[in-house]
Order: sequence, then structure tokens, then C-alpha cells
Amino acid sequence: MNDGEVIKWLKAVGDPVYKGDQLVEIESSKVNAEVEATADGTLGRIDVEEGRIVDVGTVLGHVLEAGESDADLPDVIPARGPAGAPVPVAVKPAAAPAAAGVAPKGGKQIVTPRARRLAKEMNVDLSGILGTGPSGRVTEDDVKAAAAAPAGGTPAAAAPLPESVVPVKETIKLSGLRGTIARRMTESAAIPAVTLSTTADVTDAIAFQRELVGEWRQHKLRPQYQDLVIAAVARALKESPIANSHLVGDEVRVLDEVNVGIAMAIPEGLLVPVIKNADQKSLLEIAEEVRELAKKAKSNSLSIDEMTNSTFSITNLSSYNIDTFDPLLNQPEIGILGVGTVEERPVVVEGEVAIRSIANLNLAFDHRAWDGAPAAEFVRSIAKLLSDPSWMKA
Repeated sequence: MNDGEVIKWLKAVGDPVYKGDQLVEIESSKVNAEVEATADGTLGRIDVEEGRIVDVGTVLGHVLEAGESDADLPDVIPARGPAGAPVPVAVKPAAAPAAAGVAPKGGKQIVTPRARRLAKEMNVDLSGILGTGPSGRVTEDDVKAAAAAPAGGTPAAAAPLPESVVPVKETIKLSGLRGTIARRMTESAAIPAVTLSTTADVTDAIAFQRELVGEWRQHKLRPQYQDLVIAAVARALKESPIANSHLVGDEVRVLDEVNVGIAMAIPEGLLVPVIKNADQKSLLEIAEEVRELAKKAKSNSLSIDEMTNSTFSITNLSSYNIDTFDPLLNQPEIGILGVGTVEERPVVVEGEVAIRSIANLNLAFDHRAWDGAPAAEFVRSIAKLLSDPSWMKA
């Protein structure tokens, strides 16, 4: 989340406020969230009105403690309107932001964390970049423009694409959730990723899944193949710590929690809610949490916590009859498993031809942080865990 829109204030100025009360509803590009009061008091001045878009870290309003008044409060930082244009809402004069392309006064360069990370990855010198963001801060676009510029010159002008003469039925703007997906996928496509595809004999796993139908009926839950895959991936991550890592700058950070992100398609695009500590949960607990997250994804009620801190992701296209594909990484994770179809095939087992259920698995990995041999071992371990599901029955 880089910025958010104030959708609705749930308290009015002058209302009493208690710690834990919901104060204001915020909409980011992927989720809605309600901000809670952190102390008792009275809602004082509101700095950002409904409908305004502001950066993360902006003060939205103030809870006054006993004896405080609006006169004790600091100046208001300007907010942005729905279209991103500056909208002055300060009650007192504030310093004007630096003009686009001009370094902020005082000579101190302000660089967003994402821009700094991108500059490191693209080997771009930040010292020579003039920021075009708010208050003259250097943004990702500034870094990309600097990378595309010829040596010693300004960025080369790209030739505009020709306008189509075909009548337009509908225009879908790349903003909100769609815009976030477009940006994230563009960033992922620039990663030197490799996809390894393999198969697994999941005949016994499918039989185990059928066995669970009656057992789970009392929980009003029907077992799915994806539940077994999530459990197998969580166990494989626990046994192969390097797979459970983030690549941040020039560091591979091996993580201490196994949090599995599950890609879920909704009409507006794609969300990746997270099953926290998946390696510590039973198959039934995983299945129950997946159903709850799916329900929230469809109703646009996922919380920020349910969408963050994944350590490895799974994307499943088996229901669309897709065998193999190249999934894009969910940064900063270094691996993602693409689940393909399960189909019955004739195979040779102990010298005899038999019909077995064969699954397609596709592991995409970041080759900067992970090499082919250990990545192959990891996806093979997932296949092995699915081929013999006896460990799931424990």
C-alpha cells in the first residue's frame, strides 16, 4: 500500500472516542480497512476529508485528550484529490512542495523506499536524479526514466503508439486494483525467473481426498485438491528453509514463519490472501481458512493483515484445464508454485500398465537468489509429499 482514499468518517468532530473504536474507513488499491482509535478522548479536527487520496503516513485527524483543543494541534499537510491533483486543505499556510523535476530546498534528496530498491536493482545512480513526486521526492518513475536516458542526456522520447481505427466498445483504466496488478506484474516480469515443470503421481492423494468427504461432512466442508497442495507446500517450506525467503536489495532473508499466499481470482482482478503459519495447521484448519479467505475476497472484506507478509505463493489453474504455465513471482518472494491439471493417464507401475492420477506442478523461482538444482529438489519434495499423503493422516 502506497496511498489510500478516505472513504468515510465513522465519527463526527466532537464525538467521544474510546480506544478500539472505528474512526475512519480507508480504501487502498486492493482492500478496505477501518482505522481504530488508539486512545480515549474526543475527535478533534479532521485533516483529510472524505474522497481525498493521501500517502501512507499522512495524519488524517486528531483525538484530543482532556484539556486539549484544536489550537494545540500542528498544521495540516496538503492532501490530494481523487485525480491526484494537489488540493490545499491546510488551515494554516504550509511550505509549498518542490516543483516537478526540481530538488527540494535545503539540498536533501528524498527517495521513496521502492525507488531506492529499484535503483539498486537497475544500477542507477540516485545522486543525479531530480524527483518529480510530492515535495520533490524521487519516485520509481524517476528511476526508470533515468535508466532509459542516454549517457549524459535526457530520457529518449518514445515513439507514440498509433491509434487504432477499430471502434472502441469499452475503455478500462489501469487504476485501483487493476493498476496495482499491472504495476506488480511489470515489476515481476523484469526478474530473471526460471520455471521448472514436473509431474506427481497423486493417485493416493486423490483417494485420501475422497476418504475425507464423509469425515468433513460434520464440518460442512468438502475437501479439495488445493487443500492437499497447500499442506504439502507448507511442509516442504519447513524442510527447505531457503525456499521460504525474501530477496530484499542484495540480501536473501530466510524467514522464520511459513506464510502461504493463495492467488484468488475475483471479477475485478487478482488477490493473494495469506495463510499465516501454515506449517503449524492441520489439513482441516487450512481448508477452513481458505474458504473463509475466499468468502472475504469475493465480498471485498479482506483486512490488510490478511493480505500481507506471505513468504511463498501458490496459484492454481487446474480448474481451467491448464497443464503447464509460467507464474509470475509475488515479490519479494523468491518462489511461486503454479498448480496445473490432474488427469488420469496410463503409466507403467512395476512392469504393468495402470491408470494413475497425474498432477502437473510448475515452480517459478528467482535465479538471483536460488539456483536450479536446489529449486528442482524443492519442487520434487512437493511432488513426493503429494504422492504419499500418509503424513497428512497423522
